[in-house]
Amino acid sequence: MHEDIIQIDGSFGEGGGQILRTALSLSAITQTPFEIYNIRANRKVPGLSHQHLQAVNSTAQICNAEVVGNQLRSTDLKFYPGETQAGTYHFNIGTAGSVSLVLQTIFYPLSLANKPSSITIVGGTHVTHSPCVDYLKQQWLFFLKKIGFNAEIQTLKAGFYPRGGGEVLVKINPPSPQHPLWIEDRGKLIQVKGLSTVSNLDINIAHRQQLQAKKRFLGHNIPHEISLEEIPSYGKGTMLLLVGKFEHSQCCYFSLGAIGKRAETVADDACNEFFTFLKTRGTIDEYLADQLILPLALTKGTSQFITPRITQHLLTNMEIVKLFLPVTIDVSGTLNTEGIIKIAHSLQTPPSLIF
Repeated sequence: MHEDIIQIDGSFGEGGGQILRTALSLSAITQTPFEIYNIRANRKVPGLSHQHLQAVNSTAQICNAEVVGNQLRSTDLKFYPGETQAGTYHFNIGTAGSVSLVLQTIFYPLSLANKPSSITIVGGTHVTHSPCVDYLKQQWLFFLKKIGFNAEIQTLKAGFYPRGGGEVLVKINPPSPQHPLWIEDRGKLIQVKGLSTVSNLDINIAHRQQLQAKKRFLGHNIPHEISLEEIPSYGKGTMLLLVGKFEHSQCCYFSLGAIGKRAETVADDACNEFFTFLKTRGTIDEYLADQLILPLALTKGTSQFITPRITQHLLTNMEIVKLFLPVTIDVSGTLNTEGIIKIAHSLQTPPSLIF
């Protein structure tokens, strides 16, 4: 019944949860079963956390999959997908685990299910080691729409660590005709748009983040516009997010507040990453680079972009994608250096797997 099953060593490369999430997405899309062992072997606490378990169970629900090993801290999992069904879904991670990472896992199968879907996910919206929901809205979705995906993300309530409880509503519609992404040059910097937020803390903290960022940009004569926002949540938290708008592309960096972390440091952390980006030829930020591998592998044509830094996340994700899809991914550069990424389909790619 399940003869052809892809075998994945979860300790490969970056060795984290991204390997599992990419495999889940592509398994549901291609209806190809897989087994993964040594799940998150390179992490301090290996195996499935609440967030990873929710990603497994959410993907299983949307494609009616048979799953073996979907228990907390499990290090071995078998996943036998069925056909993905669009619809209305509600998922609760139960902790401050990342809403963004669960969403990115189920987004692509539902996008290609040919009917609209509505998803509500409860958990952490602004937590470490994952893109915050504002990053998804301002950067990830910006590029997905250029490719042809069609969705909207609404934050109903923010969820900061450790309380979580954030709630995000996502409306997904079938994709438009696709366009490969080819960005050889980002062009001139036009403006930096920023957002300084605070939740259940003195608004003055957001003001201080804003003022520090403005000071940094004024010192370099960079046009900028940084707005303030108080956002509802069950917990307390702050964030500064920056979007660098260029002629042909954009980058995005953000920093989260933490107990004992000064507002000025929050601003400096995001600004420092942005100014580091400016010193490279990067056409998108390094965080988006690994997130775009999967959707571009599903898109007809040849795509190319320049990452300011080749990360282990990027290299690992490329190899997992190639296990499921007949694509060629070329990297010009070495780990932790600037690099050109080129993604192209082989002629054998089944039409049903691309849009």
